[in-house]
Amino acid sequence: MPEIIAASLVGGRLRRLSVVPLLSSVGCPYSCDFCVDWSNPYVLFPPEQLEADLQYLARNWPGVMVTYHDPNFGVKFDQVLGIVEEIPKEKRSPYIIESSLSILRGAKLPRLRDTKCLFIAPGVESWNNYSNKAGVGATVGKAKLTQVVEHFREIRQYVPGLQANFLFGTDADQGEEPVELTKEFMRAVPFVWPTINIPTPFGNTPLYDRALANGQILQSMPFSFYYTPYLVTTMPHYPPLEYYDKLIDLYSTMTSNVMLKGRFGKESTLGFSVLNALRTLAMRQDLAALRLLRRMLATDPEFLAFHEGRTRSLPEFYHRRYEQKLGRYANLISRAERTPELEKPASSLASTAPGGEVADRLTAVIRSRAADGFPR
Repeated sequence: MPEIIAASLVGGRLRRLSVVPLLSSVGCPYSCDFCVDWSNPYVLFPPEQLEADLQYLARNWPGVMVTYHDPNFGVKFDQVLGIVEEIPKEKRSPYIIESSLSILRGAKLPRLRDTKCLFIAPGVESWNNYSNKAGVGATVGKAKLTQVVEHFREIRQYVPGLQANFLFGTDADQGEEPVELTKEFMRAVPFVWPTINIPTPFGNTPLYDRALANGQILQSMPFSFYYTPYLVTTMPHYPPLEYYDKLIDLYSTMTSNVMLKGRFGKESTLGFSVLNALRTLAMRQDLAALRLLRRMLATDPEFLAFHEGRTRSLPEFYHRRYEQKLGRYANLISRAERTPELEKPASSLASTAPGGEVADRLTAVIRSRAADGFPR
């Protein structure tokens, strides 16, 4: 509580933007190759722990915003929502979750509305992959788009704030189709905020193992650039210039005045319209960063050679950015020390599927720690 008070309250008092982070579970039932939770079995926290946390908030901070940091909220939907429903309506906290479209169906949606779920961020990921997570079976391409659009429209009847998470540049992405389908999605459901992520090879993931084995990782790129808008691998099907052209196309559509106007349509509440308008302005800064990187690729032969994997010499551009990040501490890390030490592919992890025995051991650890007061 002392840390939450320091981070979320102003002068010891709740404000409109005060947020309390909670966990109801850890791990994930899916095995998406890019995710650091790919091999972590889903485990529900002891229900009495979540109940105690929510009862505490109801007594002391009724109505404070809760953000669930579960990798995949609601896998044990009835158990978790049953606990939330025990809190009196007038004292329930509005909440934000990240979940999967495959979970968000049928009678579950009214229960989310009635327990004050305000915002959901499901992962669509790719139009040609990860379809089980989107709840469309083996459907891909245009047919997947049609089903996903209708699903978001259904969810919107019950939950006012929606976000769709995408990856662009997966092994399944080729040509114009993934770009055009994502743009069509944006236009069809302007009340859904889209996030476009660059696949990043985080350690101990199958994506990392595969990219390292195939020589795709730009091995001298410092870890501090492992996030959008920076490209830290060579793409399977897009040269770097073409890749940034397509990212710029996606971001240009996302931040266009036409989309901005659409976000104030009748399908969106005023509050979320304003929020998405502010996010649009912020994403225009990311669009400017993408355009800068694209310009560097087009005008600097050494920069292009690095991103094509023809040289390991880190461009001066990244050294300067690295030093800007560190500010007056830049001289504490030499240029040689900025080069990551990449581990060998985690073959032992790749051969270990999530199983009941692992889940049972993890559950036992969580329950024993909960008995000692962790992490309340």
